Amino acid sequence: MGTARLMFNSFAASLWLLPFSEYCKADNIYWKHFFEGKGGYPHRQQCDEREYTSEYSGWPTTLVSIEVPTVRGMDAYPSIMDLTDNITSSMECGKPTLLSFSAREVSDGTLFKTIQDYDPQSKALIHQLEKYYQGDPVLNPLTPWERPPIKNVFCIYGIDSKTEVGYYFAPSGKPYPDNWIITDVIYEFERSLLSRSGHSVSGKPNNSSGDGTVSYNSLSMCKHWLGPKVNITRAPQAEHDGSDLQTSMNVEHNHGQDLFPNMTRAPHVKYITYFEDAESIPGWRTAVWELDKANHRNIVRMPVVMRELWLEMWHDMHPYSKSKFVTKAFRGPLRHEDCHWDYSKARCAFPEFCEYRYTFGDVHLGMSCRLKNSSTKLLRQYL
Repeated sequence: MGTARLMFNSFAASLWLLPFSEYCKADNIYWKHFFEGKGGYPHRQQCDEREYTSEYSGWPTTLVSIEVPTVRGMDAYPSIMDLTDNITSSMECGKPTLLSFSAREVSDGTLFKTIQDYDPQSKALIHQLEKYYQGDPVLNPLTPWERPPIKNVFCIYGIDSKTEVGYYFAPSGKPYPDNWIITDVIYEFERSLLSRSGHSVSGKPNNSSGDGTVSYNSLSMCKHWLGPKVNITRAPQAEHDGSDLQTSMNVEHNHGQDLFPNMTRAPHVKYITYFEDAESIPGWRTAVWELDKANHRNIVRMPVVMRELWLEMWHDMHPYSKSKFVTKAFRGPLRHEDCHWDYSKARCAFPEFCEYRYTFGDVHLGMSCRLKNSSTKLLRQYL
Protein backbone atom coordinates (compact mmCIF):
# COMPACT_ATOMS: atom_id res chain seq x y z
CA MET A 1 0.00 0.00 0.00
CA GLY A 2 2.93 2.30 0.60
CA THR A 3 4.03 1.64 -2.98
CA ALA A 4 0.51 2.22 -4.26
CA ARG A 5 0.24 5.49 -2.36
CA LEU A 6 3.50 6.72 -3.87
CA MET A 7 2.43 5.70 -7.35
CA PHE A 8 -0.98 7.33 -6.99
CA ASN A 9 0.69 10.57 -5.90
CA SER A 10 3.23 10.39 -8.70
CA PHE A 11 0.92 9.54 -11.58
CA ALA A 12 -1.77 11.93 -10.31
CA ALA A 13 -4.47 10.47 -12.55
CA SER A 14 -3.66 6.85 -11.55
CA LEU A 15 -3.15 5.96 -15.20
CA TRP A 16 -0.74 3.18 -14.24
CA LEU A 17 -3.82 0.96 -14.03
CA LEU A 18 -5.36 1.90 -17.39
CA PRO A 19 -4.80 0.40 -20.88
CA PHE A 20 -1.19 0.33 -21.94
CA SER A 21 -0.68 -1.63 -25.17
CA GLU A 22 -2.55 -2.08 -28.43
CA TYR A 23 -1.26 -5.66 -28.57
CA CYS A 24 -3.12 -6.84 -25.47
CA LYS A 25 -6.81 -7.50 -24.99
CA ALA A 26 -8.95 -8.85 -22.18
CA ASP A 27 -12.24 -10.68 -22.49
CA ASN A 28 -15.15 -8.27 -22.18
CA ILE A 29 -16.90 -9.49 -19.04
CA TYR A 30 -19.31 -6.54 -19.21
CA TRP A 31 -21.53 -8.55 -21.56
CA LYS A 32 -21.07 -11.77 -19.61
CA HIS A 33 -21.96 -9.95 -16.39
CA PHE A 34 -25.13 -8.27 -17.65
CA PHE A 35 -26.38 -10.66 -20.31
CA GLU A 36 -25.06 -14.08 -19.32
CA GLY A 37 -24.88 -13.66 -15.55
CA LYS A 38 -21.26 -14.74 -15.45
CA GLY A 39 -19.59 -11.93 -13.58
CA GLY A 40 -17.39 -12.06 -10.53
CA TYR A 41 -13.97 -13.00 -11.90
CA PRO A 42 -10.96 -10.99 -13.11
CA HIS A 43 -10.35 -10.13 -16.74
CA ARG A 44 -8.25 -12.71 -18.54
CA GLN A 45 -5.63 -10.88 -20.53
CA GLN A 46 -4.29 -12.09 -23.85
CA CYS A 47 -1.33 -10.50 -25.64
CA ASP A 48 -0.02 -11.42 -29.06
CA GLU A 49 3.61 -12.01 -29.92
CA ARG A 50 4.23 -8.36 -30.80
CA GLU A 51 3.70 -7.38 -27.18
CA TYR A 52 6.53 -9.60 -25.97
CA THR A 53 8.93 -8.71 -28.78
CA SER A 54 8.35 -4.95 -28.47
CA GLU A 55 10.19 -2.97 -25.84
CA TYR A 56 8.52 -1.35 -22.84
CA SER A 57 4.96 -2.56 -23.70
CA GLY A 58 4.35 0.42 -25.95
CA TRP A 59 5.52 2.84 -23.22
CA PRO A 60 8.46 5.23 -23.77
CA THR A 61 10.62 3.46 -21.17
CA THR A 62 10.54 1.03 -18.27
CA LEU A 63 7.67 2.16 -16.10
CA VAL A 64 8.96 1.08 -12.68
CA SER A 65 12.42 0.09 -11.47
CA ILE A 66 12.51 -0.90 -7.84
CA GLU A 67 15.29 -1.97 -5.50
CA VAL A 68 14.34 -4.89 -3.30
CA PRO A 69 16.32 -5.73 -0.16
CA THR A 70 17.91 -9.08 0.53
CA VAL A 71 15.83 -9.36 3.71
CA ARG A 72 12.25 -10.52 3.11
CA GLY A 73 8.97 -10.36 4.94
CA MET A 74 8.38 -8.55 8.20
CA ASP A 75 12.09 -8.26 8.91
CA ALA A 76 12.42 -5.98 5.90
CA TYR A 77 9.37 -3.79 6.59
CA PRO A 78 8.04 -3.94 10.14
CA SER A 79 4.72 -2.37 10.97
CA ILE A 80 4.52 0.91 12.81
CA MET A 81 4.14 -0.99 16.08
CA ASP A 82 7.38 -2.95 15.67
CA LEU A 83 10.75 -1.81 16.83
CA THR A 84 12.77 -0.10 14.11
CA ASP A 85 16.12 0.42 15.79
CA ASN A 86 17.92 -2.21 13.74
CA ILE A 87 16.13 -1.85 10.40
CA THR A 88 18.78 0.14 8.58
CA SER A 89 21.67 -1.93 9.85
CA SER A 90 19.99 -5.21 8.90
CA MET A 91 19.18 -3.98 5.39
CA GLU A 92 22.74 -2.86 4.77
CA CYS A 93 24.04 -6.40 5.21
CA GLY A 94 23.15 -7.36 1.63
CA LYS A 95 23.24 -5.52 -1.67
CA PRO A 96 19.72 -4.77 -2.97
CA THR A 97 18.53 -6.14 -6.31
CA LEU A 98 17.12 -3.81 -8.99
CA LEU A 99 13.97 -5.17 -10.65
CA SER A 100 12.35 -3.54 -13.69
CA PHE A 101 8.72 -3.73 -14.76
CA SER A 102 7.03 -2.73 -18.01
CA ALA A 103 3.65 -1.04 -18.30
CA ARG A 104 2.01 -4.42 -18.83
CA GLU A 105 3.62 -5.86 -15.71
CA VAL A 106 2.36 -2.95 -13.62
CA SER A 107 -1.19 -3.04 -14.97
CA ASP A 108 -1.66 -6.79 -14.65
CA GLY A 109 -0.28 -6.87 -11.09
CA THR A 110 3.04 -8.59 -11.74
CA LEU A 111 4.90 -5.80 -9.92
CA PHE A 112 2.86 -6.11 -6.74
CA LYS A 113 2.91 -9.90 -6.76
CA THR A 114 6.71 -9.77 -7.02
CA ILE A 115 7.29 -7.38 -4.14
CA GLN A 116 4.86 -9.10 -1.77
CA ASP A 117 7.76 -11.31 -0.69
CA TYR A 118 9.49 -8.14 0.51
CA ASP A 119 6.48 -6.14 1.65
CA PRO A 120 3.55 -7.96 3.31
CA GLN A 121 1.31 -4.92 2.72
CA SER A 122 1.29 -5.73 -1.01
CA LYS A 123 -1.29 -8.45 -0.42
CA ALA A 124 -3.91 -5.81 0.33
CA LEU A 125 -2.99 -3.95 -2.86
CA ILE A 126 -3.31 -7.10 -4.98
CA HIS A 127 -6.77 -7.64 -3.50
CA GLN A 128 -7.73 -4.05 -4.38
CA LEU A 129 -6.36 -4.44 -7.91
CA GLU A 130 -8.22 -7.67 -8.60
CA LYS A 131 -11.52 -6.65 -7.01
CA TYR A 132 -11.93 -3.05 -8.12
CA TYR A 133 -10.04 -3.01 -11.44
CA GLN A 134 -9.42 -6.39 -13.03
CA GLY A 135 -12.74 -7.76 -11.79
CA ASP A 136 -14.82 -4.69 -12.64
CA PRO A 137 -17.45 -5.71 -15.23
CA VAL A 138 -17.53 -2.26 -16.87
CA LEU A 139 -14.08 -0.67 -16.53
CA ASN A 140 -12.15 -3.41 -18.38
CA PRO A 141 -8.81 -1.76 -17.55
CA LEU A 142 -6.52 -4.12 -19.46
CA THR A 143 -8.00 -3.52 -22.92
CA PRO A 144 -7.61 -0.32 -24.99
CA TRP A 145 -11.04 1.25 -25.10
CA GLU A 146 -13.16 1.57 -28.23
CA ARG A 147 -14.90 4.78 -29.25
CA PRO A 148 -17.94 5.53 -27.05
CA PRO A 149 -21.24 4.97 -28.92
CA ILE A 150 -22.27 8.62 -28.92
CA LYS A 151 -22.76 11.10 -31.76
CA ASN A 152 -19.94 13.53 -31.00
CA VAL A 153 -16.59 12.77 -29.37
CA PHE A 154 -14.13 15.63 -28.79
CA CYS A 155 -10.83 14.88 -27.04
CA ILE A 156 -8.96 18.01 -25.98
CA TYR A 157 -5.58 17.92 -24.25
CA GLY A 158 -2.21 19.64 -24.01
CA ILE A 159 1.07 18.34 -25.38
CA ASP A 160 4.81 19.04 -25.33
CA SER A 161 5.19 19.65 -21.60
CA LYS A 162 7.72 17.86 -19.41
CA THR A 163 5.84 14.78 -18.17
CA GLU A 164 6.71 11.88 -15.87
CA VAL A 165 6.79 8.45 -17.55
CA GLY A 166 8.99 6.30 -15.28
CA TYR A 167 10.02 5.89 -11.65
CA TYR A 168 12.77 4.40 -9.54
CA PHE A 169 11.85 3.16 -6.06
CA ALA A 170 14.05 2.01 -3.20
CA PRO A 171 13.47 0.90 0.40
CA SER A 172 13.65 3.75 2.86
CA GLY A 173 14.42 1.71 5.98
CA LYS A 174 11.29 3.13 7.62
CA PRO A 175 8.13 1.27 8.65
CA TYR A 176 4.95 1.25 6.59
CA PRO A 177 3.52 3.48 5.14
CA ASP A 178 6.84 5.22 4.44
CA ASN A 179 8.73 2.06 3.51
CA TRP A 180 9.42 3.15 -0.10
CA ILE A 181 10.95 6.33 -1.51
CA ILE A 182 11.22 7.64 -5.06
CA THR A 183 14.92 7.86 -5.90
CA ASP A 184 14.56 9.08 -9.48
CA VAL A 185 11.93 10.13 -12.02
CA ILE A 186 12.08 9.74 -15.81
CA TYR A 187 10.58 12.56 -17.87
CA GLU A 188 9.52 12.68 -21.51
CA PHE A 189 10.18 16.05 -23.16
CA GLU A 190 11.02 17.28 -26.66
CA ARG A 191 11.39 13.78 -28.13
CA SER A 192 13.82 12.67 -25.45
CA LEU A 193 13.84 10.95 -22.08
CA LEU A 194 15.58 12.62 -19.15
CA SER A 195 16.16 11.70 -15.54
CA ARG A 196 15.39 14.10 -12.72
CA SER A 197 19.07 15.06 -12.65
CA GLY A 198 19.02 15.87 -16.37
CA HIS A 199 20.82 12.81 -17.74
CA SER A 200 19.62 11.17 -20.96
CA VAL A 201 17.77 7.86 -20.57
CA SER A 202 17.40 5.12 -23.17
CA GLY A 203 13.95 4.31 -24.49
CA LYS A 204 11.47 5.07 -27.25
CA PRO A 205 10.16 8.62 -26.73
CA ASN A 206 7.09 9.77 -28.64
CA ASN A 207 7.02 12.62 -31.15
CA SER A 208 5.20 14.62 -28.49
CA SER A 209 5.15 14.54 -24.71
CA GLY A 210 2.22 14.84 -22.32
CA ASP A 211 0.55 17.75 -20.56
CA GLY A 212 2.74 17.85 -17.46
CA THR A 213 0.59 15.33 -15.58
CA VAL A 214 -0.69 12.63 -17.95
CA SER A 215 1.64 10.96 -20.44
CA TYR A 216 1.17 11.31 -24.18
CA ASN A 217 0.56 7.56 -24.50
CA SER A 218 -2.61 7.88 -22.44
CA LEU A 219 -3.77 11.23 -23.82
CA SER A 220 -3.46 10.24 -27.47
CA MET A 221 -5.59 7.12 -27.08
CA CYS A 222 -8.51 9.06 -28.58
CA LYS A 223 -6.65 9.30 -31.89
CA HIS A 224 -7.03 5.54 -32.24
CA TRP A 225 -10.76 6.12 -32.76
CA LEU A 226 -10.32 8.28 -35.85
CA GLY A 227 -11.43 6.76 -39.14
CA PRO A 228 -9.40 5.80 -42.24
CA LYS A 229 -9.49 9.36 -43.63
CA VAL A 230 -8.70 12.28 -41.32
CA ASN A 231 -8.55 16.02 -41.95
CA ILE A 232 -5.70 17.67 -40.05
CA THR A 233 -5.39 21.41 -39.47
CA ARG A 234 -2.73 23.27 -37.53
CA ALA A 235 -3.34 26.90 -36.61
CA PRO A 236 -1.95 29.40 -34.08
CA GLN A 237 -3.77 29.46 -30.78
CA ALA A 238 -3.95 33.25 -30.83
CA GLU A 239 -6.15 35.25 -33.19
CA HIS A 240 -4.81 34.93 -36.74
CA ASP A 241 -5.60 35.84 -40.35
CA GLY A 242 -4.94 32.40 -41.81
CA SER A 243 -1.46 33.12 -43.16
CA ASP A 244 0.09 30.53 -40.80
CA LEU A 245 -2.58 27.89 -41.38
CA GLN A 246 -1.56 24.35 -42.41
CA THR A 247 -4.08 21.81 -43.68
CA SER A 248 -3.86 18.18 -44.82
CA MET A 249 -7.06 16.63 -46.13
CA ASN A 250 -7.97 12.93 -46.20
CA VAL A 251 -4.82 11.76 -44.43
CA GLU A 252 -4.69 7.97 -44.27
CA HIS A 253 -5.01 6.53 -40.78
CA ASN A 254 -4.95 2.95 -39.55
CA HIS A 255 -7.50 2.14 -36.86
CA GLY A 256 -5.97 1.72 -33.43
CA GLN A 257 -2.81 3.67 -34.24
CA ASP A 258 -1.49 7.14 -33.51
CA LEU A 259 -1.32 9.85 -36.15
CA PHE A 260 1.43 12.46 -36.50
CA PRO A 261 1.02 15.33 -39.00
CA ASN A 262 3.86 16.29 -41.31
CA MET A 263 3.63 19.98 -40.44
CA THR A 264 5.99 22.69 -39.27
CA ARG A 265 6.04 24.98 -36.28
CA ALA A 266 7.28 28.56 -36.23
CA PRO A 267 9.51 29.43 -33.26
CA HIS A 268 7.79 30.86 -30.19
CA VAL A 269 4.30 30.22 -31.61
CA LYS A 270 1.85 27.97 -29.78
CA TYR A 271 -0.38 25.97 -32.09
CA ILE A 272 -3.54 23.96 -31.84
CA THR A 273 -3.72 20.89 -34.08
CA TYR A 274 -7.16 19.58 -35.06
CA PHE A 275 -7.73 15.95 -36.13
CA GLU A 276 -11.26 15.65 -37.49
CA ASP A 277 -13.31 12.77 -38.88
CA ALA A 278 -16.97 13.11 -39.84
CA GLU A 279 -17.15 10.50 -42.59
CA SER A 280 -16.20 7.08 -41.19
CA ILE A 281 -19.44 6.76 -39.16
CA PRO A 282 -22.39 8.48 -40.91
CA GLY A 283 -23.90 11.17 -38.73
CA TRP A 284 -21.18 10.89 -36.07
CA ARG A 285 -18.09 13.02 -35.55
CA THR A 286 -14.76 12.34 -33.87
CA ALA A 287 -12.27 15.13 -33.20
CA VAL A 288 -8.99 15.43 -31.31
CA TRP A 289 -7.48 18.80 -30.41
CA GLU A 290 -3.84 18.99 -29.32
CA LEU A 291 -2.78 22.29 -27.75
CA ASP A 292 0.91 23.12 -27.50
CA LYS A 293 2.12 23.68 -23.92
CA ALA A 294 -1.37 23.51 -22.43
CA ASN A 295 -1.09 22.44 -18.80
CA HIS A 296 -3.29 19.63 -17.51
CA ARG A 297 -4.69 21.57 -14.57
CA ASN A 298 -5.20 24.87 -16.40
CA ILE A 299 -6.56 23.78 -19.78
CA VAL A 300 -10.21 24.27 -18.81
CA ARG A 301 -9.44 27.91 -17.98
CA MET A 302 -7.58 28.70 -21.20
CA PRO A 303 -9.35 31.38 -23.30
CA VAL A 304 -8.39 29.59 -26.52
CA VAL A 305 -10.16 26.40 -25.40
CA MET A 306 -13.26 28.32 -24.35
CA ARG A 307 -13.25 30.18 -27.67
CA GLU A 308 -12.97 27.01 -29.76
CA LEU A 309 -15.63 25.16 -27.77
CA TRP A 310 -18.01 28.10 -27.97
CA LEU A 311 -17.52 28.47 -31.74
CA GLU A 312 -18.01 24.75 -32.27
CA MET A 313 -21.24 24.69 -30.27
CA TRP A 314 -22.53 27.84 -31.96
CA HIS A 315 -21.72 26.35 -35.37
CA ASP A 316 -23.49 23.08 -34.54
CA MET A 317 -26.66 24.81 -33.38
CA HIS A 318 -26.90 27.26 -36.29
CA PRO A 319 -29.44 26.21 -38.95
CA TYR A 320 -27.31 27.62 -41.79
CA SER A 321 -24.00 25.99 -40.94
CA LYS A 322 -22.46 24.53 -44.10
CA SER A 323 -19.58 22.36 -42.88
CA LYS A 324 -19.30 19.45 -40.45
CA PHE A 325 -16.85 21.40 -38.24
CA VAL A 326 -16.36 25.12 -37.71
CA THR A 327 -13.92 26.71 -40.14
CA LYS A 328 -10.30 27.15 -39.06
CA ALA A 329 -9.44 29.62 -41.86
CA PHE A 330 -9.05 32.53 -39.44
CA ARG A 331 -9.71 33.57 -35.88
CA GLY A 332 -10.72 37.16 -35.37
CA PRO A 333 -11.73 38.98 -32.21
CA LEU A 334 -15.16 38.07 -30.89
CA ARG A 335 -15.25 40.33 -27.82
CA HIS A 336 -14.04 43.82 -27.02
CA GLU A 337 -11.49 42.16 -24.73
CA ASP A 338 -9.97 40.37 -27.74
CA CYS A 339 -8.96 43.67 -29.36
CA HIS A 340 -5.60 45.13 -28.37
CA TRP A 341 -3.18 47.88 -29.36
CA ASP A 342 -0.47 47.06 -31.92
CA TYR A 343 2.48 49.22 -30.82
CA SER A 344 4.54 48.32 -33.90
CA LYS A 345 1.92 49.89 -36.20
CA ALA A 346 0.54 52.47 -33.76
CA ARG A 347 -3.04 51.30 -34.22
CA CYS A 348 -5.46 48.68 -32.98
CA ALA A 349 -4.61 45.18 -34.12
CA PHE A 350 -7.04 43.53 -36.55
CA PRO A 351 -8.18 46.86 -38.04
CA GLU A 352 -10.85 45.07 -40.11
CA PHE A 353 -12.53 44.03 -36.86
CA CYS A 354 -11.34 46.52 -34.23
CA GLU A 355 -11.20 50.29 -34.00
CA TYR A 356 -9.95 52.87 -31.54
CA ARG A 357 -12.92 54.13 -29.55
CA TYR A 358 -12.13 55.86 -26.29
CA THR A 359 -14.53 55.53 -23.40
CA PHE A 360 -14.26 57.37 -20.12
CA GLY A 361 -12.33 55.21 -17.69
CA ASP A 362 -9.90 53.68 -20.18
CA VAL A 363 -6.41 53.79 -18.69
CA HIS A 364 -4.33 52.50 -21.60
CA LEU A 365 -4.52 52.26 -25.39
CA GLY A 366 -5.49 48.61 -25.45
CA MET A 367 -8.64 49.26 -23.44
CA SER A 368 -9.81 51.73 -26.08
CA CYS A 369 -9.62 49.14 -28.88
CA ARG A 370 -13.14 47.80 -29.42
CA LEU A 371 -15.06 45.78 -31.96
CA LYS A 372 -16.45 47.63 -34.97
CA ASN A 373 -19.46 45.38 -35.50
CA SER A 374 -21.74 43.35 -33.32
CA SER A 375 -20.81 39.82 -32.37
CA THR A 376 -23.64 38.48 -34.55
CA LYS A 377 -22.09 39.87 -37.73
CA LEU A 378 -18.66 38.58 -36.76
CA LEU A 379 -19.95 35.09 -36.06
CA ARG A 380 -21.47 34.72 -39.51
CA GLN A 381 -17.96 34.33 -40.89
CA TYR A 382 -17.58 31.00 -39.07
CA LEU A 383 -20.48 29.30 -40.81
